[in-house]
Amino acid sequence: MKSGPNAINKDDIKTIIDHFKDLRNLAKTNNKKVNSNDFVFCLTYGEDSEKNSFIKKLEEDYEVYIGKEFWLRYTGDKNFYKDLIIAANEIAKEVNMKPIVDEVITELSKKIENRFKDISS
Repeated sequence: MKSGPNAINKDDIKTIIDHFKDLRNLAKTNNKKVNSNDFVFCLTYGEDSEKNSFIKKLEEDYEVYIGKEFWLRYTGDKNFYKDLIIAANEIAKEVNMKPIVDEVITELSKKIENRFKDISS
């Protein structure tokens, strides 16, 4: 499981496939029957059209569930994803992120100035 449609890169594909192979081998060692359908890759948000090329590569061998489809399969509630988005939006309206964003910008500015002070002098 990963967060969204751009959460993996090329190196992640091999890692994920290797983990699935390890699990398959462990199952064999323990006399458990598994098949390819037992292994799925899930993305908690996004749409099919947002899948990057690495996810599409993984999809050649494994099921990939993204966003609404993932949450439906996980909860059994066809409205869960929509309700989750609405709830997150309501919470976001109530949170004042300005102080946190200002602090991050200040810290980044300091780091950039320190790193490049020889260039800017």
